[in-house]
Formats: sequence, C-alpha cells, structure tokens
Amino acid sequence: MKFIYACDIHGDKNKYDKLLEIAINEKINYMVWGGDLLPKKLGPRKVIQKEFVEGEYIDNYFKRLKENCITCVLIPGNDDLDRFDAKINDLCSKYNNIINVDKTKVTIGDVDFIGLSNVLDNPFKSKNRVLMEDGLEMEEQLSQEIWIEHDTRVITPEEWRKYRETDVEKMKDVLDRLPKMENNKKTVFVFHDPPYGIGLDNCSVGIKAGSKDMAKYITESGAYMSLHGHIHESPDVSGVWRAKLGNTVCIQPGQSELGEKSFTYVIIDTDKDTQERFIKM
Repeated sequence: MKFIYACDIHGDKNKYDKLLEIAINEKINYMVWGGDLLPKKLGPRKVIQKEFVEGEYIDNYFKRLKENCITCVLIPGNDDLDRFDAKINDLCSKYNNIINVDKTKVTIGDVDFIGLSNVLDNPFKSKNRVLMEDGLEMEEQLSQEIWIEHDTRVITPEEWRKYRETDVEKMKDVLDRLPKMENNKKTVFVFHDPPYGIGLDNCSVGIKAGSKDMAKYITESGAYMSLHGHIHESPDVSGVWRAKLGNTVCIQPGQSELGEKSFTYVIIDTDKDTQERFIKM
C-alpha cells in the first residue's frame, strides 16, 4: 500500500490543494492525515472552525478526493475543537472514502490503521483533548483563562491544577482501550501526539513534549509503523523525522506554519518498506 502522510495543516487551503495535486500527479490513491486539520487563527477558533466544517471548501475537497479515487484516513488533533467531531463524522459518512479512525480501527488491504487524537496537557488555554500521565508537571500557562469541557467553561490556572488531578484521563488508560492489533495485519498507528525522547517531540524552547506512556505502548506493541505530528518544528530542532521504538518505525514529518508556502509530507510504501520525506514549495 502506498500513501501520503501529512499532519498539522490547520485549515490552510494552499496546503490542502498541494496535497491533492501531489496525490494526483504521483498516482497515489491513499492519504493519511495526522490531526490538526481545521483553522486555528484568523479569528475566534470556534467561529472559524464552524465555518470551515460547514463550508463549501472541505465538502468540495472530499468530493474531489472521491472523484479521483483517493481514500483518506484521518484523525482530528488537539487544535480541532471536539465540539465539531460530529460534523466531521457526518462528512465521513457522506463520502465513504473519508474515514475517521480516532480511537477506532479501519482495515485497508493488509494494513490496519488505529488512531488517537489526544495529547498530553500543554500550556495553551484550550484543554481540548488533553490527557495526563504520571509525573507530568504543569507548565506555566500562557493564559490566565483555561477552557475546559468542550471549551464551554472557563477556569483559572490554579483551578485547572486541581481539576486535572481527578477529572482528566490518563494517556495509559486511553491507549489500553484502543482496538487490538491482529497478527496477520501490518498495524499503523496514527497518533497526533509524538512519543517521548526519540527526537520526534522536540520543541523550539528546549523541552520534549511527547508521551512516555505512548513510547512504552508503541515499543511493546511491535506495530509496523507509528505516525505522529503536533510539534511542527521538531524535525528542524532535532534533525530527526524518522526513528524506531523496538521494531516500530515512528515518523514525524513536521509542518510549516499557517500561511507559509512550504508544505511537508512523507510518501510511505508498506509493500516496499520505504518512507521518503519531502518539502514542497
């Protein structure tokens, strides 16, 4: 199976158009999107994301994928407000070539895709899709407003400190509930958060933002491959976009910021066991 993997597009129509152009030109019939698909800037997030998921562009884009016989496997990311998950699933139902694998599994040929949109707690004011793990300290918050419960409730950072101790699930527990692997399939994880400590989670401020529980889970799984995103700059900071945990190849292509002309993606061939990273201007 040959597919294009990209993540952190953040509603950038130029990047979406480039992605489709690449797939058509390369005659690739599968895409995998690793989260953060909706806009996050240019206005209040809940307003611009609502306009995007209900607008003509993404609907027409999915239609163009179908017309070109392209199947797309996707997960949301932490910047994609979960209040719009139902709308995304409605679009997936409308176009049977678009498949949301968040916390579920889809089989295409001899490959199983299993997805997870959640990430560890971060210093951003929106605590959308965040999880905890043992030993995870609370970074200094970038806002004195913390948004919780589908971004409908506002609390202070101190209130958040107490809230997350009892009301936020742990990464380990969520991973343990994911669909089980099958021995006769090549399992590909599509996890928005990167694993800790192998060069895929390096932030420009010098910290590692990945999950230790996820790293342990992947290592013990023996999965064929694990695809990640979330930390746009990590490959530039660490110099690493591909690494291994046990027998599992882990990939984090990185991504340019919204409005930048460059677009980063990886072409993966599971039959030939090849992965190649590209930066298209």
